[in-house]
Amino acid sequence: MLFDAPARVGIATRAIAGIASSRLVANRLRLFRNILVHPTQEMRDPDGAFFRGGPDWPRFGAQVLARHCWGAIPRRVDRKPLPACPEWPYFEPRFLPEFWPHLGIGPRLSPRELEHEIQRLAAAHRPLPEQTVESVDSGIWCGPISLHFGHMVADFSMRIAGSSRLEAASPLVFSMPPFREPEPPPHFWQIISHFGIDRRRVLLVRKPTRFGRLCVLPQAERPFGGRPSAQHLELMDAMVGSEKPPDRDLDCVFISRSRLPVGRFLGESYLDKTLAAAGAAVSHPETEHLHAQLQMYRRARLVIFSEGSAVHTLQLFGHLDCDVVILVRRPKNQIAAASLRPRARSLRYLPATRALLHGLTRSGRPDTRAGMSVLDDGRLLAGLKSLGVDLAPFWDPAAYGRCRDLDLEFWQMQRRAAQTHPRDLELIDQQINKLSSKT
Repeated sequence: MLFDAPARVGIATRAIAGIASSRLVANRLRLFRNILVHPTQEMRDPDGAFFRGGPDWPRFGAQVLARHCWGAIPRRVDRKPLPACPEWPYFEPRFLPEFWPHLGIGPRLSPRELEHEIQRLAAAHRPLPEQTVESVDSGIWCGPISLHFGHMVADFSMRIAGSSRLEAASPLVFSMPPFREPEPPPHFWQIISHFGIDRRRVLLVRKPTRFGRLCVLPQAERPFGGRPSAQHLELMDAMVGSEKPPDRDLDCVFISRSRLPVGRFLGESYLDKTLAAAGAAVSHPETEHLHAQLQMYRRARLVIFSEGSAVHTLQLFGHLDCDVVILVRRPKNQIAAASLRPRARSLRYLPATRALLHGLTRSGRPDTRAGMSVLDDGRLLAGLKSLGVDLAPFWDPAAYGRCRDLDLEFWQMQRRAAQTHPRDLELIDQQINKLSSKT
């Protein structure tokens, strides 16, 4: 818990709406009294939609904008917190078995065995006294902390900017699971720094905590819709815009996923190589500090993304004077379109995929998240050329084919070793055979 002890007691109870830094923020602020905020009880990363925990709002089922929503018309995708228990992990654990693999607990324990395991693990995993707080005078709810970068930005960062402009004496409240470890991931603190927020203002809830007053703003943007308002983009410009116009000295930047084990194009490393030969700057965002990524986007005239979480980084800007192109890995998927279109000079989704190869999850559902996309290289080259990026002088179809096939072989070996589902390899072979019959 990082909000220092002297500040969290006796926080002023002045009317927050009256000192909001913008009319938009003040008009949309909601204030609740005597609210219990739970630690994160459930978080289905990387799917991200299903969150349980945080504030137990009054008339929970009737609340909309205070809760976590998706869609242009807000659709609630969170769940009411489970009742608080006095002992760690502070809620009934047998309801939420997805936590227990993290702690080394097997999935088929009897109630008595589970109770024994909880008692044994409590001393090692429950939050330390300096990480917990029983009650706070006032706070501003911002959301849970996600370990997944894309969901942290798109799902759970869309209250931070506006909230940071409210009462400076009130902490910004985030929920964490009820463990002393892990600490928030580096990308969380980098987002906090990007917004110019003092880390000491962050309060992490790892144990049920009662707030005398708790304020909340609606999400400024929502996944699958929720276009940002003009006022929100103006606020973002004011908070994170450069003092002077950046030097647009990068003609083209390619945001690659080639170093990720799954969820990318087969042979994407060859695409890195050819784009670099054509003069593009190639970036692997998982290896770079968020500040460096943001500075690079400010310098670019054209940014090409391999579709993925890095796209959401642009939601940390207001307006960005560059053209954005997204190479679609999952057919017909237009990731973050509502959020990106009003920010960029232009936005284009280039359908660059012949097929998405995927296996099955343990439950037998399509595992598209860990799938691999087969590049439609003809369409890709034509689409990039129309944008002024000509790869033809550098593209060797045979060399690309060898790189693609090596990636495919390695991915199949990974799936075979994982033994995720009995029909996994059979389904993958069917997809490959179907794709081969079309060529």
